[in-house]
Amino acid sequence: MSVAARAVMVVLALLTCAAGATAAADENAERKRQQIEQLIGLHDLTTSVSIGNYYLKQESLVAIRSLLTRLGKEEKLGPDWNLRNPQWQRAEEKLLQPVMAKVADDFSNLDWLRPQWEELDSREFSAAELDVLLAHFHSDVGRKQAKIVDHTVSTHVITTLSFSGKLKDIPGVQDERSRMQNIWNKEDDDMRFSIQDATNADGQRFAYSALGKKYFVTAILKLTGIISRRIDELAVALPKEVDARADQVRPLLQEFKSGHG
Repeated sequence: MSVAARAVMVVLALLTCAAGATAAADENAERKRQQIEQLIGLHDLTTSVSIGNYYLKQESLVAIRSLLTRLGKEEKLGPDWNLRNPQWQRAEEKLLQPVMAKVADDFSNLDWLRPQWEELDSREFSAAELDVLLAHFHSDVGRKQAKIVDHTVSTHVITTLSFSGKLKDIPGVQDERSRMQNIWNKEDDDMRFSIQDATNADGQRFAYSALGKKYFVTAILKLTGIISRRIDELAVALPKEVDARADQVRPLLQEFKSGHG
């Protein structure tokens, strides 16, 4: 066999090995992706979503009322242009509906969170660790601990908003606040269990293990940070979003002016 032929054979062999390694890596990556997808599916962030919805509706109404007040001053509508006025109320609702629809798209459906959550778990946990986590969280005590994680995340989310003084008691958010409180209370009841129960031994072992501690830190502290940052970013953007829709309510201002001319 010539030198050239041998060189070709070597190159082909190397390419075959590289292709095999790439295929194996792709298979491992797909398996890990599926593990993470299953793990995320064991959690329920409904309470955290309800907290965000409550706060973001509050901030939407604050921005809308600020706009309507400013427009009223520009048009010299006088003191009767206020929350109790029918045209104001219609203008408020006209602005609120599309803004809250955008909140649902940008926050409530959690589509934005999944890629970040997947990246977080992929970075923090090996495939072997993910196997252990899945086995544990599919057990009875593991399912309870998953609920504890979810509840602790929601508690951190609302605590962050409360301690920073961001939650206000304003007209128009009563339904969201009641819904949030009911969901939070139910989650609080559902996640409770007796620490004296013999079956909780596995739960305690997991909680005190290195992997258990790492998971709770990742799931609670880091996930809470991601959710809280998203809520803050959307809240900051709301005034600009509302102001961009000012022309949609100007006819209602003119209707008010005509009735008070």
